[in-house]
Amino acid sequence: MAIVLVIVIVVAVAACAFLVRARGEVQAKLDQSEARAREAATRLVAVTAERDELAGSTEWLTATNTRLQADADRQRERADDLKARLAAATAAGGDGLWQLLLAHLTRRWAAMVGVPPEGRTVVDGTGGAQLAEALSREVERLREEVGVDVDLEAAGDGPRLGDDPADRVPVLLAAVELLGVLAASCQQVTVELGESLVLVGEGRLDPGDELAAARDRVAAAGVSVGPVVVDDEDDERVEIALHPMAVRSAD
Repeated sequence: MAIVLVIVIVVAVAACAFLVRARGEVQAKLDQSEARAREAATRLVAVTAERDELAGSTEWLTATNTRLQADADRQRERADDLKARLAAATAAGGDGLWQLLLAHLTRRWAAMVGVPPEGRTVVDGTGGAQLAEALSREVERLREEVGVDVDLEAAGDGPRLGDDPADRVPVLLAAVELLGVLAASCQQVTVELGESLVLVGEGRLDPGDELAAARDRVAAAGVSVGPVVVDDEDDERVEIALHPMAVRSAD
């Protein structure tokens, strides 16, 4: 009987030990699961906060982009309006400057060659025709004032330099400057007016190279001017050309 009792006690102790060990293992697993659950909950909170922040940022960026786009559209419309106004003002002011320059050259020519007021009108027609008339008068004035042989050859039909309003004032001012230098340094000057304006001087004596300096002034003013070309066989012959403003000649 005692032996049976001992056996029962041993079995009971072993069962208790097994249950305690099993309970410990289950508790450890439960603790791990709870820790993982807490970690997942923390991650969920962080992800949710990040999502909410990104959603707010997206809304802000969308609103900002819409506002910037609207502002860009307004600025573009304003720029287009200013561009149109500038073009209109330039066209009006350019014609006024052109007429002022023509009147100045006409008065200077008339005073030199003795033309009465009624003969000082400017020809009606294209800008090219008016440029040709102004150059003709400047050539005649130089012929009388300086005594140099100056001739003008103007193309008849077809497009001609000066037809574009943008070319008129700068080309005529540049031509007057270059003509003055050539007339003072050459025995003979020829002016050829076509789609470009070519000035040719022969019998040149220009020790100070005033033509090159005048050419640089013309280029610095933004006029499309070619280089000073000296004849290889005759260094007393020189040529320089003025082109439409749309053409950018190399220095």
